[in-house]
Amino acid sequence: MAALLGELDYPSSPSQAAGRLERIAADPSTWVVVAEAESELAGLGALHVQNLVEHDEPGCEVAALVVGQRFRRRGIGELLMQALENEARRRGGKVMVLNTAHRRADAHAFYEALGYEHTGRRYAKKLA
Repeated sequence: MAALLGELDYPSSPSQAAGRLERIAADPSTWVVVAEAESELAGLGALHVQNLVEHDEPGCEVAALVVGQRFRRRGIGELLMQALENEARRRGGKVMVLNTAHRRADAHAFYEALGYEHTGRRYAKKLA
């Protein structure tokens, strides 16, 4: 998992990745699915569901999606997204949102091919 997170530009040690998985396992609002190919971890996706002030239905967000470089273009990303969308529906979600960096043109094309629309901007601020 740490190697996959590194491919998303989130460098992580194996112990950091394991700690995050432990926290996620204890949190019912977050769900992780993995894809295996050739007896290796080929990709992972994470769903986060939260109650919203602005909608009656739960808010569903793709918290992470990554397919290892050597496993791309095999349909793994699409299968992971299908699994995340199915779990979101199961949890009562009506809309799925996600964030992706401006520089990830390949990811933008991937999400648009799956029916996602560019709807706005995201802002971030580090809190000390």
